[in-house]
Amino acid sequence: MSELNFADVKVHNEIEYCTVWDQDVKMKIERAFLNNRISYYEKWEEPSFLQRLLGDKGQGRCTLCINGMQAEKATQLLNEMQLDKQHVEMVMKRVDKTFF
Repeated sequence: MSELNFADVKVHNEIEYCTVWDQDVKMKIERAFLNNRISYYEKWEEPSFLQRLLGDKGQGRCTLCINGMQAEKATQLLNEMQLDKQHVEMVMKRVDKTFF
């Protein structure tokens, strides 16, 4: 029996899709992604010291990252949802860190 050969190539095709400030909007986007089988992960940025000092009660910003091959479908979903653009910023840039 011959051994299986696996390539040592690591595929890295994640993009930072959008940044969300509102927790309710984030939950709606997550639900839409899950219902349409779009895999994602979250990157959180905590509020800075100055933002906390000035009384910003937000929990920070959440960036949703998805596979670049699913960006078109995700954009179609967000357009159908007609979200408030005040709470969502489209980023659409390649993730610069790899976690493996």
